[in-house]
Amino acid sequence: MVLLLMFIQLTRDLFAIAKFLFYWSSDNLFALTIGMLNKCFEIAHCIYLQFNVKKCHSMFIGKMYKAAIAPMFLNEQAIEWCDRIKYLGVYLVHAKSVKFDINPVKRSFYAACNSIFSHSRGTNELVLLSLQESYSLSVLMYTSPALNFQRKQFGELNACWNSVIRRIFGYQRSESVKAVLYGLVD
Repeated sequence: MVLLLMFIQLTRDLFAIAKFLFYWSSDNLFALTIGMLNKCFEIAHCIYLQFNVKKCHSMFIGKMYKAAIAPMFLNEQAIEWCDRIKYLGVYLVHAKSVKFDINPVKRSFYAACNSIFSHSRGTNELVLLSLQESYSLSVLMYTSPALNFQRKQFGELNACWNSVIRRIFGYQRSESVKAVLYGLVD
């Protein structure tokens, strides 16, 4: 029980340190990160937990994101440096600032839409719209509340949904779907 409480306290301390480190210089951050990794490994080892290094990844976000960085080690195994990391279905991309790759989300959305369209020949438009809203739109909007998208990315997600509306109601690419989206069409 004492070791568990010690581990919980260490976890709280590490999160507090991580918040602080986010604003620190890269050299100091790197040295402190290695120290934190070693401390986490020691504590985990004491309470018989193991880290799976194959599932651990490192990424650099900041002004020097393209710089060559020395590998970090956990239990004498190197932690892989990546250009992008998938977490909960979203890809975090290394760059000068925090950025997200929405292309996998768009692919999943179009796959869900096409699945519904392929099995719904001759279905009423409103039923088809309801199906798309229930299944496909949720794929598109799954992580939206938690992420800080750029204006361009919001436009891309909006274009995805607009293309579904166009296909359901037979609109041309040049026609606006605002009337349908705002419920103004009978």
